[in-house]
Formats: sequence, structure tokens, C-alpha cells
Amino acid sequence: MRSFGVLVSAGVLLGVGACSPYDPPVQGDHASDKYKTDLEACRKSSSHAVYLRNARAPGPWIISPITGPPAVRAAIRTCMTGKGYVLAEGGK
Repeated sequence: MRSFGVLVSAGVLLGVGACSPYDPPVQGDHASDKYKTDLEACRKSSSHAVYLRNARAPGPWIISPITGPPAVRAAIRTCMTGKGYVLAEGGK
């Protein structure tokens, strides 16, 4: 019974951590209006694209709470670099 509680706690922590807004490690002024607009557009499009990709089959859909957040973060980084932002040294 204790292991079940640990598993549930870990799941809750992962879920809560996944909800925090992601700001990719790119060079530039993160406080500028242009950056904020670009980042919000990338967040929306990336989340939607990953959701649609995971919804295509039962397997990816079932594990999407685990695989989804890293996939969304990677898609946001790709989107931001596509808009001309450069990843900071060692940024993943």
C-alpha cells in the first residue's frame, strides 16, 4: 500500500511540474513584448501539435502524461529557433 502512495505522489508532482510555463533557454531579451508574443504563439502551437500527435493512437495517448511535457518543451525550442532565436550555450 505504501508503494502505491509513493507512486501517486510522484505522479502528482510530475503533473504539477508539467503545468508550469516553459521558457526555453534562448538568447535575447525575455522581457520584450516581441519575445513574449513569439513564446506564447510557440507554446500554443506546440501544445496543440503534440496533443494531436499523441491522440492518433491509444498507446501514445495513454503514456502522454509522461511523454507529453518533454515533447512540448522540445517543440517550443524548435519553434523559437525557427523564429530566429538562438539556443543559449548548453540549452536543451
